[in-house]
Amino acid sequence: MGMVAGVAVTRAKVFLSWCHADKHLKDALLAPLRPALGWFVDLQIEWWEDSHLSCGEDLQAAIVGQLDEADYGVLLLSTSYFSRPFIRKHELPRFAGLHADKGSLPVALSPLMGYDGTWNMHGVERQTVFTLDGRTFEELAGVERKKFANELASSIRRRLLGLNGYRPL
Repeated sequence: MGMVAGVAVTRAKVFLSWCHADKHLKDALLAPLRPALGWFVDLQIEWWEDSHLSCGEDLQAAIVGQLDEADYGVLLLSTSYFSRPFIRKHELPRFAGLHADKGSLPVALSPLMGYDGTWNMHGVERQTVFTLDGRTFEELAGVERKKFANELASSIRRRLLGLNGYRPL
């Protein structure tokens, strides 16, 4: 934690966990989310995703190294996300489940199959997944997508600053 102009600033390293099949949705969400996260004077986020990799880098070593450095993970959840062996083996265990060692920020990117116990969500089912009034990002259009990103930014801020406790009415 540092100080900027008399305001305490929390710094956090955030790892983006996503499925490449969802690239169009990821890009559509990050376009308004990144600027929204930049508005907060009390929070500074260092962002990493695998599209930051350089030519020739060892994929697994680089990703696992960034997982080790991360404080939190934004998990862009979809049925495609849960189908990826690399995500299930290397990323999800760090952010969800009994042995998770990083903070988790799960986001419903597209509709999921449900929480009826017949589908293995690898521990995410025990976490609050961000939606906008019960709707996923993919289910929205236009200004509603910007509202989703703004509300998600506020939710991320509250979690990273530990502001999820009691509040006055």
